[in-house]
Amino acid sequence: MQAFILGAGLGTRLAPLTSILPKPLMPVFQKPLVHHTMDHFMRYGVDSFIVNTSCLPLMWERAFPEGTYRGKPVQFSHEDEPLDSGGGVKKIRPLLADPAAPLLVHNGDIWTDIPVDELLAAHSAGGHWVTLALRSVDGKKNVGFNPATGLVTDMRHALGVDAGEYQFAGMYIMEPQVFDLFPADEEKFSVVPTWLELIRQGKVGGHVCDWANWRELGSPQTYLDAVLQASSRARIHSSAVIAATADIGEDCTIGQDAHIPAGCVLDDCIVWPRTHVEPGTYRRCIITPRITVQA
Repeated sequence: MQAFILGAGLGTRLAPLTSILPKPLMPVFQKPLVHHTMDHFMRYGVDSFIVNTSCLPLMWERAFPEGTYRGKPVQFSHEDEPLDSGGGVKKIRPLLADPAAPLLVHNGDIWTDIPVDELLAAHSAGGHWVTLALRSVDGKKNVGFNPATGLVTDMRHALGVDAGEYQFAGMYIMEPQVFDLFPADEEKFSVVPTWLELIRQGKVGGHVCDWANWRELGSPQTYLDAVLQASSRARIHSSAVIAATADIGEDCTIGQDAHIPAGCVLDDCIVWPRTHVEPGTYRRCIITPRITVQA
């Protein structure tokens, strides 16, 4: 299976951090968020990736200088202007390794361990054209879903079928025939109108993944909280230089080649790689080589 990771959004809610890095390249426990996504997908047999880009394309080139990740090919689809959720998918069709295979699509600002094999099994069993990963325990609930039939019944209340008790979790599987339903004369468009038409035809399924870990890193607050609340991981890189008198809170993460001076106090902070922190006291801050953002 091939995966398409949406990385071309403007990231306005995560500004000003996105003036330095696109959202999927934000560091999460010593590696970019997109690497977490790729590692997760590779456990389920995904063997090639496509990422769409728009802002700061040079940062993507630096992150993947060989066009590979752990030996798997990574292709990029650049958009001078973000083409939205439908236009971005439409543009990658010529890049697909197997045009007849289902495509796994993932929002680039989602950090999750939703099991791909379960989503794929639900997709295959239902014979759906699209199958959405859903959640009912958090987030913005605007998707209608019937667990008895496995079908999505509404989205964003557009069809007036129900109020919606589920949230789209930012991951879906799509059959190749959906490409033929996209507007032929448009480059920039949302995928939702196409989904709504397929919902009317009973061709959109859902799979509820409430038990899975799931975080949207869409703002400085949610980014910081996701890292702070995650289970214990490698929070301090071995190459970080930390003065003996610095006071580092146990939930802080400190990246590669970061420097923390004497007397510095960090509480609930993320320090990006190669950041030389100025002396002082920081609480709930994301500290980068260029800017510090309080969240």
